[in-house]
Amino acid sequence: MGLNNMKKASFNIYLLISALLFGFAITIVFKANLSFEGIVTIQKLVEMEKEIKNSTIENNNLVKSNLEVLERVKEYENGRENTGSVLNPMKKELKGMQMIAGLKPTSGPGIIIVLNDSDQEAGVNDNLDWFLIHDIDVLEVVNELRASGAEEISINDERVMPNTSIRCGGPTILIDGKRHATPYVIKAIGDPKALEASVLAPDSYIDLLEYNGIRVSVQKVEKLVINPYIGPDKQKYLKMVEDGETK
Repeated sequence: MGLNNMKKASFNIYLLISALLFGFAITIVFKANLSFEGIVTIQKLVEMEKEIKNSTIENNNLVKSNLEVLERVKEYENGRENTGSVLNPMKKELKGMQMIAGLKPTSGPGIIIVLNDSDQEAGVNDNLDWFLIHDIDVLEVVNELRASGAEEISINDERVMPNTSIRCGGPTILIDGKRHATPYVIKAIGDPKALEASVLAPDSYIDLLEYNGIRVSVQKVEKLVINPYIGPDKQKYLKMVEDGETK
């Protein structure tokens, strides 16, 4: 990167910082412009208290956002000073976004749950469906893991995304259209103790499955790996809102 380009990049970065700080200052001024005209009633006091509270929260969020931007700019500046380019910090940021989006393998502590059909013999009056694992069973376990703080989940090494579909496929289940049979191995990254306590708690869904004879094993692990999502892009209609766009 030439000297002129470096100066131009630095100027653009500082211009961005100035614009953010200016917007922050304008917001504070407008939010602080509370009206005290007329008789001050209890209702007005409550409304002003709410407005002050909302303004404080918004200002705190703006401060946090500005600090994040400044930290990012600092990383860019350090990268430019060390290597003459901001490419490396940008690559690091992109890698972090890809990990959050599920496009990179992730690892961490968590639990591994294995679900298998019951090996008990069904009685004459028993419903055979009680002894088999269905799509709703896997979905309920996944939902309990999410509610317990699981950060990443996979089923038979298929990454579970926010829009992942889990459907019945006869004696099997379909995960994003891919057929999977028992046993179903569910991996979840998160606090192992909290996840284990949740799924094994009395009246949990796993407790219900075990009551019906479904074979379940739960194992805490210090490190497990979840593969990246490799399915098709399902976002056909979603698009980013441009600045100033309201409709």
